[in-house]
Amino acid sequence: MDVDRCRAEAVAARAFEVHGSSEADAELTAEVLVDADTRGKHSHGLLRLPRFVRGIEHGNVDPHGDITVVRERGATATLDGGSRLGPVVASEAVAEAMARADDYGVGVVGVRNSNHLGMLGYYTDQVRAAGYVAIGMTNTEPAMPPYGGAESILGTNPLAVGIPTDPPFNLDMSTSSISRGEVFELKEQGGTLPEGVALDADGEPTTDPAAALEGVILPFGGAKGSGLAIAIEILAGGLVDAAMGTDVSGTYHTENRCTKGDLFVVVDPEALGGEAFADRATAFVRSLKRTARASAVDEIRLPGESSVKRADADTVTVDDELWAEVRDLAGEANG
Repeated sequence: MDVDRCRAEAVAARAFEVHGSSEADAELTAEVLVDADTRGKHSHGLLRLPRFVRGIEHGNVDPHGDITVVRERGATATLDGGSRLGPVVASEAVAEAMARADDYGVGVVGVRNSNHLGMLGYYTDQVRAAGYVAIGMTNTEPAMPPYGGAESILGTNPLAVGIPTDPPFNLDMSTSSISRGEVFELKEQGGTLPEGVALDADGEPTTDPAAALEGVILPFGGAKGSGLAIAIEILAGGLVDAAMGTDVSGTYHTENRCTKGDLFVVVDPEALGGEAFADRATAFVRSLKRTARASAVDEIRLPGESSVKRADADTVTVDDELWAEVRDLAGEANG
């Protein structure tokens, strides 16, 4: 069903407030989730809200946790998120990275003791729109084997890159052939997976989302996706003194404590490329869009271009049962 965006945000925010969040935290988290839905990223939209609430109910998400700087040196800092809502902690980390970029030309901020932050590209898009270059990464609960394996060791470990160009460049990708959120969404909707993206618990190929959730999701591009996932596991996890590999928990199963980490890098482009950087980068991406197209291709699109265009939508599409659950968590009668 289609729901007015403002109403969706208000109901989602109310659900968080009912479960102990401040008005500001509730509104921010609701905005991040609904923004994902408007962009068509439903796996990271309101579908995540019941899991956030479950985390609060199990004591693994602390609506009033303190966000503190536990280590800093010049352009770098590490934040302890106090187990607060992930979007709130991530927004604080990005603001800290931007402030350090203003002072040093670059800001690098790691996060530990936080929770699932929603759509990673939300944050790089915010930074990109403010005129900075942004890189974000996070590790997740094990769902993926290293290349050639059949055991969940690595997370689907997304990476996002935002660059202040026109049209916008905002890459947001997982290192798996399909995100776990998409697998979960297909399971809820009774859909099937594409071929070659998952193995079942016996290590056999499967198109059944439920079987995939019991088995493993495969890295994209074989050894290339696996290698990138390992790098993010170490940089977003180990580098910030958070967990790695099978020690990561709580990003999907929120009844468990969340132990993953995040890493955000913000660069003031003038510090490296001078004032003309944005113009040069814009000219380049526009040249890409003008290149000869393959047959049956109407337009060459940049990473995130369509997503950014949809971000201002006035309505959001929500599954009927999910909307009823969100309303119920917000204390609304479903009649």
